[in-house]
Amino acid sequence: MKVVTAEQMRKIDSIAIEELGIPGEVLMGYAGKSIADYIISSFMSVKKIAVFCGTGNNGGDGFVAAYFLFNKSYYVDIFIAGDIKKVSNTSNIYLNICKNSDINITLLDDQTIENIDLGKYGLIVDALLGTGFKGSPRGIFKDSIAKINNSGVKILSVDLPSGLPSDGEAPEGEVVKADYTVTMGLPKISLVTYPGKQYTGILQISDIGFPVRLSNSPGLPIDLLDSDYVRIRLSLLKDADSHKGTAGHVLLIGGFDGMEGAIIMSAVSAFETGAGLATLLTTNQARNIIAGQIPELMTRTLDSLNLQTQEKNIQKNIIEDINKFFKESRHFDSMIIGPGMGRTEISSYIFNSIINKLKDSGIKKVLIDGDGLFHLSVYLKFNPLPGNISYLLSPHFNEASKLLEKPVDEIKKNRLFYAKELAKKTSAIVLLKGPATIITDGNNSLINTTGNPALGTAGSGDVLSGITGALLLKDISPFNAAGIGAYIHGLAGDMCVEKSKVPVLKATDIINNVRAALDKSTK
Repeated sequence: MKVVTAEQMRKIDSIAIEELGIPGEVLMGYAGKSIADYIISSFMSVKKIAVFCGTGNNGGDGFVAAYFLFNKSYYVDIFIAGDIKKVSNTSNIYLNICKNSDINITLLDDQTIENIDLGKYGLIVDALLGTGFKGSPRGIFKDSIAKINNSGVKILSVDLPSGLPSDGEAPEGEVVKADYTVTMGLPKISLVTYPGKQYTGILQISDIGFPVRLSNSPGLPIDLLDSDYVRIRLSLLKDADSHKGTAGHVLLIGGFDGMEGAIIMSAVSAFETGAGLATLLTTNQARNIIAGQIPELMTRTLDSLNLQTQEKNIQKNIIEDINKFFKESRHFDSMIIGPGMGRTEISSYIFNSIINKLKDSGIKKVLIDGDGLFHLSVYLKFNPLPGNISYLLSPHFNEASKLLEKPVDEIKKNRLFYAKELAKKTSAIVLLKGPATIITDGNNSLINTTGNPALGTAGSGDVLSGITGALLLKDISPFNAAGIGAYIHGLAGDMCVEKSKVPVLKATDIINNVRAALDKSTK
């Protein structure tokens, strides 16, 4: 399913009206009736409903819903915020129908808003402000939102919680905290990304008749990363005539002294996701600890790769050993660099030397995560990433902050925007971790629908790296590998929490559910 900006939704609406000849009054009628139908089917015990309407088309949807609910014998009161003379022409049609039906209508002002007793209603419908709203609600709109939020009554928002911008930005003022949102045609960015998602409640998408060529247009560059999206792409990967060589070979670099667990989890996750071969390049001491723990994993080290070495020419030796390693090694189809790599001067030498050698290594797909992102933030101050390679960066907010040189709070207020900015800055695919993980190449974007707060645990990102690094071996684009990796990782976490009934996870719990998540995603 596509996700849209307010402007894209307006364009779809305009084409439907002006080019296809669907009258705006008809679309508004469908929208409002879909609200009423949802309420009738979902709130059978509710008898009294308050409908708050603004003067724009969002209010018009509210008028339509109020009429159909009233016609089904619900007790309905309409409250109008704003100058009634400014009610749009289309909305006015349905306002007049409500008037002629003798539905109770109250025009809101400072006095009336104070005297309303919302406690007598079983549901409040919020149709105050629509997708075109920006800024901070003022006057009677601000007061109405506060009144609704403080009512203690269940709230259903029409299209978008009032006061919430559409395009992913954090709100500037009062926002309706909806329990349910019924949105028209397609989800808007703020409904499926944070911080807006926390105001949305349960989201319902209402089909009001937009032609599929508009609602599924390739010109809409944001997709919801849901079960349909993943199933279609995974179904193309089935190949009975395959073996370990055709399943791909991933190189993992990390797990340096004292941080061996990070790369172990990445390696195991890669095998659980279907990597054919995997080789680990780590320190001498770490190799002694890791070798044999994962029977399928090949381990290598460099003569100079010893973090206790204090020789003055260590940097030169590292470069020479890395050149030798790539010359003598098998071909690698993808690389994961960073988990458990550490942030020492020597690990920085290793990171820089490997990145500089990529153009001669034959590796075409590279995932940089964890400590690798720390080293990348320094590397990019002096060099761009080598060309003709697909890079995938998987930062959390602190790592994104360092790469973008922006405060974490600023990034969190507009996550899709800053993920796209980072992708453009680095010419890489960015997987911005967090609730509703975002994947973007700077133009096209995916918004994940799986995952839960329990995924915020030590090692969870290392598991994601292994899953995604293995998917980079498959015959899908790196962009989709990143998206499907995030989806499978989140789904594995969801399945684990569902089974245990406790919102607590260890990273190894996620690993143990990867194959089940893959299986579920193909059905």
